[in-house]
Amino acid sequence: MAEKPIQERKFNEDLNVEELLGEGGVLSKLFIEVQGNDREMAKKALEKTINENLLKESNASLLEVRMFDLEKYGDKKKNYFSGVAEVKLLADDFPSFVNLVMRYGPTAIEILKPQEVRLDYEQMHTLVSGVSALAQVYSNKIMTMLKDPERRILYERMIGEKE
Repeated sequence: MAEKPIQERKFNEDLNVEELLGEGGVLSKLFIEVQGNDREMAKKALEKTINENLLKESNASLLEVRMFDLEKYGDKKKNYFSGVAEVKLLADDFPSFVNLVMRYGPTAIEILKPQEVRLDYEQMHTLVSGVSALAQVYSNKIMTMLKDPERRILYERMIGEKE
């Protein structure tokens, strides 16, 4: 990751973060990474994830985004580009935070506040139900992809089941 961001933006500056933390909010930094073999497509994917997806989340408020320039990796035969956005956000509650993390898959997570979380019965149920539902969605997508014979052969090679 580059040292200095190429773009910094603030959002929801009028939000009373401390009050929302007192109501069960979770303040965090997420590092969202994108990789691709086409620089422009990777950049657009990262921008879309932030500006069209995260910004519109109903259970979280985007506070700050620091975008870093995409860097080139690889060798003479194959190259790819990797870019990172550092996102500061306030989730409404811990189950919402876990849901965001499960759906966006950040490469790094830093919970800034609170230091401790207490969940009541309903919140615990919401949390585990949400994790279960997302795991089921991912499982179904993987199973659908594995119905394609070429993808199945590739997968079996990756996990070492067949040579």
